[in-house]
Amino acid sequence: MQKNIDEIPDYPNIQKIKRGAVLFVNFGLALLLTFLIIRLGEFFYIAQKNEIPADYLTIARIALFYDVVFFLKISPFLFIPFVIIYFCTSAKRSQYYFFGITGTLVILTYALLVKYFVTAMVPLGSDLFGYSLQDISQTVSGNTSVDIFSASMLLVPLVIFWITLNLLYRGMPVKPAFAYLLLIAGSLIAYNGVSARPVDTAFESDFSYNLSLNKAAFFTENAYDYFSETRPVVQILAPQAAAPVLLPAERPYKYVNEEYPFLRTDETEDVLGSFFTFNALEKPNIVLIQVEGLGRAFSGKDAYLESFTPFLDELAEKGLYWENFLASQGRTFASLPSILGSLPFGDKGFNDLGERMPNSLSLMDILNHNGYYSKYYGGFEMEFDNQGLFMKKAGANLIVSADDYKSPFKKASNWGYADKDLMVKSIQTEAQTGQQPFFTFIETISMHTPYTVPNQAEYIRRFEERMKKLGFDAAKQQSYGSYKEIYSSIMYADDALRYFFDAYAKLPAFKNTIFVITGDHRLPEIPMVTKIDRYHVPLLVYSPMLKRSASFKSISSHLDITPSLIAMLKSNYNIQSPGQVSWVGSGLDTAARLRNIHQYPLKQNITSLNNFVAGLNFIDQGQLFTIGQNMNLEPRPDPAAFALVNA
Repeated sequence: MQKNIDEIPDYPNIQKIKRGAVLFVNFGLALLLTFLIIRLGEFFYIAQKNEIPADYLTIARIALFYDVVFFLKISPFLFIPFVIIYFCTSAKRSQYYFFGITGTLVILTYALLVKYFVTAMVPLGSDLFGYSLQDISQTVSGNTSVDIFSASMLLVPLVIFWITLNLLYRGMPVKPAFAYLLLIAGSLIAYNGVSARPVDTAFESDFSYNLSLNKAAFFTENAYDYFSETRPVVQILAPQAAAPVLLPAERPYKYVNEEYPFLRTDETEDVLGSFFTFNALEKPNIVLIQVEGLGRAFSGKDAYLESFTPFLDELAEKGLYWENFLASQGRTFASLPSILGSLPFGDKGFNDLGERMPNSLSLMDILNHNGYYSKYYGGFEMEFDNQGLFMKKAGANLIVSADDYKSPFKKASNWGYADKDLMVKSIQTEAQTGQQPFFTFIETISMHTPYTVPNQAEYIRRFEERMKKLGFDAAKQQSYGSYKEIYSSIMYADDALRYFFDAYAKLPAFKNTIFVITGDHRLPEIPMVTKIDRYHVPLLVYSPMLKRSASFKSISSHLDITPSLIAMLKSNYNIQSPGQVSWVGSGLDTAARLRNIHQYPLKQNITSLNNFVAGLNFIDQGQLFTIGQNMNLEPRPDPAAFALVNA
């Protein structure tokens, strides 16, 4: 029997929630429109500064779709506080202002994340949470710039948001049924964990993928993965478990104690000694130079952006050169532990342990026990990333940092002193500290945001001359010109290295010194093509003692440097080194052809460990790729192969 309508219970609270939902969705149109305006501003800025990717139509289509997905996904979370206010006050004006203030905070956050992206060319994620407040302060002050775009990205969206919100306050175009549908859709998307990030295999390059991302969606989802500990975990494979078809045929490590999972016998072969003519009575000095941001993309033979390091190119022709070398990290935080100790990363990098860093077998510590004197030269404050503390624990006898520079040296940026000043300071100090044998580590900083170097106009001119020499047409010159400050800093850093070697050649120690040069990672502000591009750096070994030059296509990494240097000195000078080590790397490979006998993780930033290399296989965020010539990547949709590599 059908009930009389008057007998149906009235639920006033439900009715109020429904009315609040309709008001919220109508107000939400202003926020969605503002998201799209910010997206258009981002595209416009990128188009002014970069060559538009060939797949721009795909980028635009996918980007706009996921902007809407992100809006729907966050709507239920914004609706909860809004409906509480709706219940607390019946004044529509108060509800209007509450939504306006909430929307303003969301828009400011989104705009700042876009500003970070167009500056760094990589989206900001959970790596923000891996740094101390002091490190964040230094990074922000060193990278912040105020220009018309920065101001417009903050002001224009806010103005449009408030104008649109005011219009919607006066009239609501969205009907109740559609409003309920949108909120239900958003709730289902959020509840089922539907990602607002596209799949990167849909794009032609890593830059295209990063451009398509909604930067707020990337940040929030990346942060959620980090704090909920659901982020992908890449395990370090035991070499003896390798399958010959997919994984490298590396000689198995002999692990010696289950309580210490990295402890193994050191059986690193000496692959470097045969390239040198050694003085049996005099141990060689070693100078290792870590160049900030130095990537293979713009340095060396077959660089896909062409080479803007003419001096390093000349030096490579006289030395040993690894074309397909990998940094073990995507930022500087892990470079010292990786290069000097072949150390595991830990959760947020070895240095993040601070005073809790365990004792380890560093290159400097072993050399010190064999009569070497170890020195470090940098042009910045050593507190960043706990680098000073690591160098002390690693055995540096002398540390020269920003505190040791006096007049006439002047800081080039908030980060510290420019590379030429660093080289002058190191040469002056090297000339005064004549003790041999010695190990010297030099860490540069000029190829880092904000890319300001002394006499920059001259190096911009040299950059333009270099483009002409490389045969760039007018269109290509204009495209590269968008990054003239970055390329001028590359030319400057290369010139600083030329000065260093010219000056060092006049020192008595030069004839008995081995120089090792590599990048800490590839700078990201020039768009990258693949996920592995961030790690692709050169390795160059040069010395007056070299018998011949050689170039290698085989893959090695930072983690292999210390094992190979120690093996060389043990084989040729019988230096004392522990028979058991905890190194992650197994030594450099000097094969001329493309191959990889190694397997190790690559840590992109301080909070994420999503990348792994095993043989010619590369894993990124749960996807398998095959490594080809020049470190190109091809997707490999093979679940069985992925399971084996990722086992």
